[in-house]
Amino acid sequence: MLKEPFFLLGFVRPLRMLMLLGWILFGLLVVSVFYPLFSEVQRNRAMSVWARGLLTAMGVHLQVDGNLRLTGTLMVSNHVSWLDPFLLLAVYPVRFVAKAEIRDWPIIGWLAVRTGTVFIRRDRQRDVTQVAQDFAGHLGVGQAVAWFPESTTSDGTHVKYFKTGLFQVAVSQSVPCVPIALRYAGSAAIWVGEMGLFESVWRILAQARTDASLYICPAIGADQGLNRRELARASERAIASVLSLPVRHNQPETGADLPV
Repeated sequence: MLKEPFFLLGFVRPLRMLMLLGWILFGLLVVSVFYPLFSEVQRNRAMSVWARGLLTAMGVHLQVDGNLRLTGTLMVSNHVSWLDPFLLLAVYPVRFVAKAEIRDWPIIGWLAVRTGTVFIRRDRQRDVTQVAQDFAGHLGVGQAVAWFPESTTSDGTHVKYFKTGLFQVAVSQSVPCVPIALRYAGSAAIWVGEMGLFESVWRILAQARTDASLYICPAIGADQGLNRRELARASERAIASVLSLPVRHNQPETGADLPV
């Protein structure tokens, strides 16, 4: 972690908190007043700009390795922090699937609803089916969609088992899958266990700087003829290889893993 000059010690966190609150209020204004008037292109641009501003307010410096210019693509990533979706949005406008609990988060949940996030309860098969239909609709008009197939965050020391259910969308729609590997320097951004959102935000704001890296792996093309399980395993291996991490497996499939 970088050291702040002595005279700034103790001021980093409150200054960043003010920046963060200001940026969130600005986002609320844009989404409430202007977002409904925007074209699809303007909405996408606004989402990416706002995500980059959020990272700046949090003191997060993002390094991107690779180019992401694909449309009509399923993006999948390892999951370490609540910041992960904003790293992806800062690079490319994408529609996400998120756990239903996020809908109830203060402010961020409301913003997520208004900007088209798809919510899912993984223990409900009908939710998985509905998300698959929504994803297929987005892909059908050339939009990119993203999913964290680990379903929960890890501590960054390994890649968890990738649930396979929504990989079927890429197979059925014959679209490429792009694995994306995320890594944070240090442990401040890691969000696991019973840690609350505000506790995590407070930890990150206290850092002099949080370095994040986003590695875009080669696309796994629909022409390779992989089924959903093979696509999930290939995505796991690609991300684990880039991050030089082991993959933890031997987990039975549940309802959320079944074909949709």
